[in-house]
Amino acid sequence: MSIDERIRHLAREEAGRVLEGGCTPAGGAPDTAGLQQQITDLHEHLHMAATTISRLEQRIDALEKTAGQADQEEQPPARRTTRKTAG
Repeated sequence: MSIDERIRHLAREEAGRVLEGGCTPAGGAPDTAGLQQQITDLHEHLHMAATTISRLEQRIDALEKTAGQADQEEQPPARRTTRKTAG
């Protein structure tokens, strides 16, 4: 039996044990309920991150808008000068 065949055989045995009993695989990986909990936790973290990003983008937009208005107010008004006419 080649190494490839042995690896496949062991993988099938391990998969069969996990599927039959729902037990933790020999490598110590979590069972189905554990994986589901990890997925739920990651989903919550992702939602929190997305919410935070959205809130920060709104804040940046507000700050940029305020900065744009401040820049317009700081510019001195254009001076109008009268031309001297020769004569």
